Amino acid sequence: MNNKSGKNDPVKDSGGMEANEADNVEKIRDILFGNQMREVNQKFANLEKNLAADLAAIRKENSTQVDSLKSYLESEIDILGSKLAAEEKSRIEEMDEIDDKLKQQVKQLDKKISDLVKALDKKSSEFNEKILKQSQDFSSNINQQISEARERMDSHRQELSDAKLDKQSMAELLNAMALQINPGDSD
Repeated sequence: MNNKSGKNDPVKDSGGMEANEADNVEKIRDILFGNQMREVNQKFANLEKNLAADLAAIRKENSTQVDSLKSYLESEIDILGSKLAAEEKSRIEEMDEIDDKLKQQVKQLDKKISDLVKALDKKSSEFNEKILKQSQDFSSNINQQISEARERMDSHRQELSDAKLDKQSMAELLNAMALQINPGDSD
């Protein structure tokens, strides 16, 4: 249904009226509060601009501080690394010195032990020679005493032999004495 009479369609009229009413309300609002709204909008815009500027400044300051802190930390790390390297070098040098001293002491100890072993060997050889000489002297002395004892025993045996009568001689002597005592028994 097309309305050609030039009158507005009631559906269109209510939408158009609502739009007109909204425009009218807006105009009334603009008249009543327009300056204050523009001032508030301007203040919000200024506030947003100031906040954005402050935020940018804070970000820039933070970035600068972070860069400064990063540089500081890197320099401190470099310094600590240098100190650690120097300390490590110093410790290595000290360990090398201690190692050299220990090697010298070991050499001195080896020399002393070697000298003691040589001295002990020499004393042992001298002691063995003394023992051998004393053993030989003792053996010689014992052999001499044994020889002297044999000579004395031989001399005593000879004396006993010379002094003792032999059995035959003794029997004859006793027979002769018996005949002298009893001359008639001889038959």
